[in-house]
Amino acid sequence: MRKLIAILLLITMVLPAALCEEAVEAQTIIEPLSSELDSGAHVANPDNYIEADPDNGVLAGYSDESITITLEQITEDGVLYNVARVKIADPSQLRTGLDDPKKGKKNNYVHNIAGKYNAILAISGDFFSKNSSGYVVRMGEVFRKKLYANRDMLLIDSNGDFHIIYRSNAEDLEALLAREDVTFPNVFNFGPALVAEGVALEMPEYYLAKNTFNVTRPEPRCAIGQIGELEYLLVVADGRNGESEGATGEQLAQFMAAQGCITAYNLDGGDTALMWFKDDYYSRKTKRSQSDIIYFGTAINYGLDATED
Repeated sequence: MRKLIAILLLITMVLPAALCEEAVEAQTIIEPLSSELDSGAHVANPDNYIEADPDNGVLAGYSDESITITLEQITEDGVLYNVARVKIADPSQLRTGLDDPKKGKKNNYVHNIAGKYNAILAISGDFFSKNSSGYVVRMGEVFRKKLYANRDMLLIDSNGDFHIIYRSNAEDLEALLAREDVTFPNVFNFGPALVAEGVALEMPEYYLAKNTFNVTRPEPRCAIGQIGELEYLLVVADGRNGESEGATGEQLAQFMAAQGCITAYNLDGGDTALMWFKDDYYSRKTKRSQSDIIYFGTAINYGLDATED
């Protein structure tokens, strides 16, 4: 009897340990994605896409252990906002892509660039190839260092946090780049800044001069904001059609703040303003090709990535 009890005790000790080891082995592996500009995310698992079911309050999206995306459309004051909320596990999942990393000025359609990088969700960037000025960095690769004095800058650091530099102030930029705790793999030049410390900003005078940036007129617009740690809001306001008038800069700033952004930034708008999800445009489609996208992808390798011969 004592031997039997000892055996049973041994089993009760060994079995949970074995099950625990199996559970550890079964854990999903999430590793940072490559920091190289010509690298992308892993191919998403098609089973993890969520189809919209409006009757039951289900929004379209995608979800796995490394990323959650939820999409909805909100109509407010005559403007249709295409909204994507994104939560990622690692900062490397917030990425930028170019049609050809070796030729920063080469343009292509958003869906082609997104497909190249296995993007689940993508929006247009600042279309930096249209300008000769601006401090431009994509995935750590510096394309230009010429400051654009009448534009705000958005810097995204290696932790995935947003930083605004108003009017491309050289001293503020130097101070940020001198930090030793983070790097700044992506820097954008368009603006203006829309939200700071959770408060919607007024359109600055240097964006109002001669209305060069059309910030006071209803237009299709594109913006990105940070809600919290590794949590973001992407918005494209449709315009130039009978269903949506387009948003002013002030309207977009107020919308981003109301949606919970602590920091938000305006990207290139007009026919450039596009949002891509899964395999189609989530916003209105235009025929404009462009130089760059901001995109998100999964950090889980499902064994679906293309292999080189």
